Amino acid sequence: MRRKGAVVFFKLVDDFDLRLGPVAGAGVALTPLRSIAVDREIWAYGLPFWIDAELPWADETPRAFRQLMIAQDTGSAIVGPARDDLFFGSGEAAGARAGAIRHTGEVVVLLPRGDGR
Repeated sequence: MRRKGAVVFFKLVDDFDLRLGPVAGAGVALTPLRSIAVDREIWAYGLPFWIDAELPWADETPRAFRQLMIAQDTGSAIVGPARDDLFFGSGEAAGARAGAIRHTGEVVVLLPRGDGR
């Protein structure tokens, strides 16, 4: 722990269903290409984010990725208002696609309207 500086803690869950996928920080199952991790110091879980970027999300070829995503997780490397991490799913193929993403794009957070006061 002294050498790495980052530590991940896991909790064993006896009745975990692998078909549901990993559980997010928000306590819900992550949904491929719909769940994102955000900086919890800035954004609340459950906020919708519109992502507009050219990404290699379906295969190695960058193509339009225009999706409504939901903030459901966080991570130690997700720091700042314009940083997020898209969840591509589980398994080697999803991991390879996620590992290839270092792209910029437009991110719009949809905040609740004020009460008019």
